[in-house]
Amino acid sequence: MDPSTGVGADQELPQLLELHQTLYRIALENGVLHTALVARELDRPTAEITEAVRDLAALRLLHPTQTAGADAPGEDPGASPTYTANSPDVATAHLNGPVDARIRQLRQRSDQVNNHVMIMRGVFEEARQSHYTRTGVERLTGIDAIRGVLERLTLTASVEIASAHPSLPAQPVIDEGRGRTTEAAERGIRLRTLYPHSVLSHPYMRQHLSTVAGAGVQFRTVGHITDRIILFDADTAVVADPDQPANRGALVIRDRSLARFLYRSWESMWDSGRPFTASDGDPSAAPKDDVRREVLRMLESGMKDEMAARRLSMSATTYRRHVSELLVELGAQSRFQAGSYARRAGWLVD
Repeated sequence: MDPSTGVGADQELPQLLELHQTLYRIALENGVLHTALVARELDRPTAEITEAVRDLAALRLLHPTQTAGADAPGEDPGASPTYTANSPDVATAHLNGPVDARIRQLRQRSDQVNNHVMIMRGVFEEARQSHYTRTGVERLTGIDAIRGVLERLTLTASVEIASAHPSLPAQPVIDEGRGRTTEAAERGIRLRTLYPHSVLSHPYMRQHLSTVAGAGVQFRTVGHITDRIILFDADTAVVADPDQPANRGALVIRDRSLARFLYRSWESMWDSGRPFTASDGDPSAAPKDDVRREVLRMLESGMKDEMAARRLSMSATTYRRHVSELLVELGAQSRFQAGSYARRAGWLVD
């Protein structure tokens, strides 16, 4: 490391030890640092002092004032190299100057590339819009893009927003969407939402449904929902994109015939759902009958615990607790037997 040029951007920074701090303090307190004199005063080898001083000089914490002469123990201190101290602010300004200049250069290059390539943005948007007009399907990528489209469709809906959600939403998601939901209800929009029965086993979800139902939103629960779907005025649908990771992609379907077909399928599921009532929102009494019935269906099908728990939007631990209770209640020796007993007893009706 060359003290005259400082520490390069790609070089490793020298470690600052107790000796470095001592030398820097001497230079600050005395106004000048004589390497040979300090070596004698500290009773340390001149080579060790010289190396530490080189580190401080490379970091621009010391600045040489005299370079004539050699660092030898018997030499006149006046002939040995001397240094004055710079403040850490001055030192970092010296060292970071070239780095900051390079950053500015790279930022200018980045802006240049963006401005040059983004000239084609208009062509891209025009072609994409033309494609969507022809196909009636728009692909969204990323949470921000999905959220933006949902907000616009919610604001422009004039009759109804119908939706189905296959799993329990995270509490922050629920809290974030509550305002948009109540605002739409206040505009007179009919809001109907489907959830799996299992979401009612979560107190905060029951409280949320009770709160929003008070604003006029209708909820029903069913045994299982395959995919998330949101329908706006029965002629625009937003569904999960199966080719992208969960919650990272969506398809906006504006083809009226296809959207109407999806709406009729949703209506069929709605008709089979169980309405959410005020008693369901009681935090002291989580409704279990529908949940237990779906657990029995899973047992009858032979589905593995982890997969069944995901399908019912509950943890594997909660699912196994339901299973244990049902085995005892039915006097069954196996999971499949429990499902069989439940059907013969009339607990399961297709």
